[in-house]
Amino acid sequence: MAMKLKEALASLLSENELQLLVRGYDVVGDIAIIIVPQGLEKREQVIAAAILANNPNIKVVAKRAAHYYGEFRTLPITIIGGEDRRETEVREFGIRLRLDVEKVYFSIRSGNERRRIASLVQPGENVLVLFSGIAPYPLMISRYSLAKKIVGIEKNPVAHDFALLNLKLNRKLKNIELLQGDVGDLLPRFSSEFDRVIMVLPKSAEDFLEAALQVVKPGGYLHFYDMQNNDSFGESVAKVRAACESVKRSLLAVDVTACGHCSPRTYRICVDGLIS
Repeated sequence: MAMKLKEALASLLSENELQLLVRGYDVVGDIAIIIVPQGLEKREQVIAAAILANNPNIKVVAKRAAHYYGEFRTLPITIIGGEDRRETEVREFGIRLRLDVEKVYFSIRSGNERRRIASLVQPGENVLVLFSGIAPYPLMISRYSLAKKIVGIEKNPVAHDFALLNLKLNRKLKNIELLQGDVGDLLPRFSSEFDRVIMVLPKSAEDFLEAALQVVKPGGYLHFYDMQNNDSFGESVAKVRAACESVKRSLLAVDVTACGHCSPRTYRICVDGLIS
C-alpha cells in the first residue's frame, strides 16, 4: 500500500512533497483515513484522487482533522475525496460491524487481538466486556467461543446504538446482552459472577480496576488494556496488582501481550491476569 501510493504520486508531487508524504493509512470498511502533514494541505485532493484511483474498494478518503479526543476518544475527520459520508461497514473474521468513523471509537488494527481474546474463552464462561463500543469484542467472542453469556457495557449512546444494530446484523449470535451507561454506575448491579472481564479502554480504564475486580469470580480472568512504553510493561502489571490488594484479591498469574504500536516507543498492551 505504501509503495503504491508513492509510485502513484511520483509524477504529481515534487521530491520534497514526496518526502513529507505519510504513505501508510488506515482503511475502515471502504473509508481510507489519512494524515496530511503540514506542507501538503494544498495537495490533499491530489493524494485522495490517487488513493481512489488505485484502490477500487475505497469509496471515501478522509483526513484526520485532529487527534482522538474527549471522553469517547472520537476522531474528527474531514472528507477530501470520494463520497461524502462517514458511515461504513467492516467485516472482521466473519463479523459484520457498522459504524460512523467520526462518532465512535473503533480500532481497525485490533482485530487480531479481539480474535486472540475470543480464543481464550472456555465453554460455559460468563464474560463481561467493559467499554464495549460498537460490540466487536462481544460479537467476536460469541462467534468463536462457547461462552454461556456475554455482557457489554458502553457509555457512548451512538456507539451503543451501532452495537445494537450490529447484533441484528449478526443475527445468529444469541448469547449477548448490551447495556448502555456508565461502567461505574452499572458494575454494582453484578456480583462476582463473571469468569472473564475484559477492560477494552486503553486509557483511564485503570480508574475502574477495583470495581471490575469485584465482579470477577475467584479463579477468573481479567484482561486489562493500557498504553505503555516498551520498557515499562511492568508498570501496567503493578496497576493490576495494586488494585487486587485494595480489594483483597490476588494476582495468581499474569501474561502481557503487546497488541500494537501507538507511537515509536509506545504500545497498546493487554495484561492477562488470573485472579484469586
